[in-house]
Amino acid sequence: MASKQIKMPSSQHLSIVQVISNYPNAQPVPSIKGGTEKVVYELTEELVRRGHHVTLFAARGSRSSARLIPYPKGLKHHQIPQYVLRHMPAGTQIIHDHTFRSALRRRKLPCPSLCTVHLPVKKHGKNPVYVSKRARQLMGGGKGYYVYNGINMHEYEFSSEKHGYLLFMGRIIRNKGVLQAIQVAEQTGKRLLIAGPIKAPVFFRQEIQKRIQRNPKISYVGAVGGQRKQQLLKHAECLLFPTLWEEPFGLIMVEAMACGTPVLALPNGSVPEVLSGFPQLICKSVSQMAKKVQQKNYPSPAKLRQYVTQRFTNRQMTDKYVRLYRKMIQRQEQGKRAPKV
Repeated sequence: MASKQIKMPSSQHLSIVQVISNYPNAQPVPSIKGGTEKVVYELTEELVRRGHHVTLFAARGSRSSARLIPYPKGLKHHQIPQYVLRHMPAGTQIIHDHTFRSALRRRKLPCPSLCTVHLPVKKHGKNPVYVSKRARQLMGGGKGYYVYNGINMHEYEFSSEKHGYLLFMGRIIRNKGVLQAIQVAEQTGKRLLIAGPIKAPVFFRQEIQKRIQRNPKISYVGAVGGQRKQQLLKHAECLLFPTLWEEPFGLIMVEAMACGTPVLALPNGSVPEVLSGFPQLICKSVSQMAKKVQQKNYPSPAKLRQYVTQRFTNRQMTDKYVRLYRKMIQRQEQGKRAPKV
């Protein structure tokens, strides 16, 4: 991270408010579909395990070990600040805003705050935290902080046994690179499974479905979660991640490697950071990706899982956020003590 670590007593438990979006199709926390909801859940649970006092504002139907305050039915995005401030516990020391447009950014708050920029939006709150160096560079002009997303390793099943299929897993939209994944399958003659919700129906119908129908080795298996997702990830020969846009993080890459499955990716967005330990998995083009599929020169499943354990766990993510929380709190305390000029 960009900031120096602030040394404060590690035994000091904080009072933290976590706020997540309540948009029309909000997912409860945790969610088998939404990556942001999953990350917020893991952060919240780890904070509670460490003894911090956490209040989570989230969509109805959420579950958490923290004090959970669900949004009322019909609450709009612009109403979130008023609702949070009205129900926030007394003595709150820090507010962590995870809403996609930083809902609390314009409000005068009774305590320090920071906002994680999960998606590429222009409206950032105070003390923005990006989910990769690349995201901080593009969206924050190099200012602010970055903390990589982390996962709970106990939730990901490891397997060294692979079943010889390629896997694409993500939203079915053009920029995610599903068409490029199909091209890799076509060039290699490999079996390809495509998993994910169809978010661009016209694109799917006109460009994806026809190619699937022409090739019996390519299958669309729908949106997946839970045990089905685990099975697909851990037994895939390789996950294809040919993203075409500046993806802020790309959690599925980490999830696949945690299961012992290699990832071949185009060098866009956070890919060079997430795969920095395995530069041989980064591809300059679809043709090179196809060539690497045929060569099968992959790191061992055990090395892939170890790599995630060392860099992208919920514990490491929480360590960095707690350091930031303490820095913001200490900064405000120092400001209060500063003599007036």
